[in-house]
Amino acid sequence: MKIGVVDFGGQYNHLIYRRLREVGVDAEMFKPELPVEEVEKKYDGIVLSGGSFNIPDDLDKIGNSIDYVKKFTKPILGICLGHHIIAYVFGGSLSRSNPEFGEVVVYVDDEDDILEGMGRSFIAWESHNVEVSKEPELFKVLAHSDFVRVQAMRHISKPIYSVQFHPEVEHTENGIQVFRNFVKICRR
Repeated sequence: MKIGVVDFGGQYNHLIYRRLREVGVDAEMFKPELPVEEVEKKYDGIVLSGGSFNIPDDLDKIGNSIDYVKKFTKPILGICLGHHIIAYVFGGSLSRSNPEFGEVVVYVDDEDDILEGMGRSFIAWESHNVEVSKEPELFKVLAHSDFVRVQAMRHISKPIYSVQFHPEVEHTENGIQVFRNFVKICRR
C-alpha cells in the first residue's frame, strides 16, 4: 500500500510523511501538478496537506487538487488547507477567522472512523486564519472547538475526511492515531 501526500509547501508537510511511515505505510510526497489519472493509479489514498494558501483566493496555486477531490475514488484525508479545499469543492462555506496558532481543545462529537481512539476531547495544534464556517451538505461534523464549529468532518457516503487541526505535530495529543485510522480506512 502507498499513500500520497499532496505537498502545498506547508511547514508541517514533512511530518505527515513521517507519521505515515511511522505507522508502517509506504508514503510519498508529490506536488499538486500531478494529473489525477496518475494519482489514481499510484496511490491507495491521499492526504491533502496544509499550506499558506487561502481558498478561494488562491485556487490558481493549488494545482490539480480540485480534481483530486472530485475524481479520486479512494480515501482522502484533508488537513488544514486540505480541509478547506474539500469543503470548497463540495459547496461548504469558508470564512476568515481570528487566527489560531497553538493549542486548542477539540471536542469529539462523533469519532466515526477517523477520530476513533482520540477520546471525547484532546489538545490539538492549530495554525490557520480561515475556517469552514458551514460544512457541505453531504458532510457530517465530527468535532468542534470553542471557536471553530467544524474541526473535523466526513462525507456521508464517500471515504473523504478532513480536519482543521494538525494531527501530524507532536503538540496534538495522540495525533498519530488519526493516521493509523486513515491507513485502516485505506486498507478496506
